[in-house]
Amino acid sequence: MNRHTLIVSTLLCFSLYTYAGIDMQAHVASDEGRQSYAAYESKQSAYYTDDAAYDQLMSLSGDDLFGVLNALMGRTCLIGQGRFTYNSLRDQYKYVDKDLNTSGNIIGYYDGRSMSGVWDQGSTWNREHTWPQSKGANSGIPMGHDMQSVRPTSTAVNSDRGNAAYGEGAKYYDPNVVSINNTEYKAVNMGSYRGDAARVILYDYVVYGEAGGHQNSLYNGNAQLPDEKLGTGGVFESLAILLRWHMQDPPSLTEMVRNDGAQNYQGNRNPFIDYPELAVLMLRTERNVTTYGVTYTGDVSVSPRYTLTTAGGFVCYLTDTEGHHPEAGMVTVTGGTAQYDATMGRLIVTNVQGAVTVTTPSDDQETGTEALYGDGAVTVYTNMGVPVCRTTEGALHATLRDLPAGLYIIQTREQTFKILY
Repeated sequence: MNRHTLIVSTLLCFSLYTYAGIDMQAHVASDEGRQSYAAYESKQSAYYTDDAAYDQLMSLSGDDLFGVLNALMGRTCLIGQGRFTYNSLRDQYKYVDKDLNTSGNIIGYYDGRSMSGVWDQGSTWNREHTWPQSKGANSGIPMGHDMQSVRPTSTAVNSDRGNAAYGEGAKYYDPNVVSINNTEYKAVNMGSYRGDAARVILYDYVVYGEAGGHQNSLYNGNAQLPDEKLGTGGVFESLAILLRWHMQDPPSLTEMVRNDGAQNYQGNRNPFIDYPELAVLMLRTERNVTTYGVTYTGDVSVSPRYTLTTAGGFVCYLTDTEGHHPEAGMVTVTGGTAQYDATMGRLIVTNVQGAVTVTTPSDDQETGTEALYGDGAVTVYTNMGVPVCRTTEGALHATLRDLPAGLYIIQTREQTFKILY
């Protein structure tokens, strides 16, 4: 197969992909996640203002950060006003947990299953208290009918957990024991509900808990996460594992969709879906939680914007100054074990032993197209010969996707040809 045929084949595959279903396991930071639900970012940024603006939040840590988030949740969460009930949840999931592929369907918690959003008395799905009722989230109080926390779950899957705490040991419940069950999900994005579970518990703690004297009108003494609610009798095995799950399984498109929907329903958002780095900043001073700094060097933007990680590691997405993911072999990591996927820009770092440095080339470190892009460099021109952009063969389909439909001239190292896209 020559280079011309290869590129045309790639574009054909992309055209088919464009009309395929939306993968709701795509991560927030991935290109697919952002394009599939672009409205998320505007709704997200509008929520965090004044003393809770992102830059302000990132300047805080520990109890101070808890206090600002706790106050924000308290003044925006409406369910304490008495007009929300446990029963009202079941008729609202179709708007909050909606499946973007099938109108009227919802996405089930733990297995990602697409199910009819019509309530059938619990035969197909019921309501999962991620913070169990027996451990302080009784359905009659706000914490027990909070849309952010009480999720629609396949009845069969729900019964498997009982009221066990989340964790990895024999006495804990690990969402990874449940197989993801959705034909629209792509293998490359096949995620886990570990991170989802960690973020819900963090949300419950910051909304209903207390730290450093900070508490709001929704305070529930059962939500004291760093104290009595850890271990087999609590809701999570340990803070260290909670943060590891959170940072190794970043927020997915499913979580973005329901974060917007939950805000529409009850007024508040889950800040740890919007800005995952806040969790580490808030808990880094707690006992038995080890955190390390992360330094990024080179011309690259990072999402989620992690400035700290845990001993368990983290996952982030890298984009260079031209809007493309750095090429394979152009990302080096010290301080942990790294795995990098250039197609998605996804960097996975595990086995962190200390400070982590992620290095990518800077423009002033590179000379010429080949140094920056390697042997697969491709230049795109309009049909009048005006250069539009320079990319790589592997990223060509993504580049053309962002351009107006039309006739383009494609120049590779070996040949030049026209293509209608």
